[in-house]
Amino acid sequence: MSATAQLSKLAELRAKTDRELATIIRNALELGLLLAYTEPDADPTGVLRHRAADIYADTVLLVEKVENVREQRRLEEKLRQLHNALDRQVRVQMASA
Repeated sequence: MSATAQLSKLAELRAKTDRELATIIRNALELGLLLAYTEPDADPTGVLRHRAADIYADTVLLVEKVENVREQRRLEEKLRQLHNALDRQVRVQMASA
């Protein structure tokens, strides 16, 4: 296989890996949002909220690894939504305490 063909194949594999990483992150963020929007009375021990916070922490590190700038921006917007949802939960809990 020529050097050009090898580089082309590597670029193709990297693009596929990048798409798969973005999909994994997007799915994790969707789950995090679902967990973060769980009503406090449905999660009295905060297990779901803590899981949503863990998802946020994990995905923050992964989003910067996505090479497609447009996809990275979309994921960053989902991260902001999750961050805001988690903040909203904290404010609700503090107000009810």
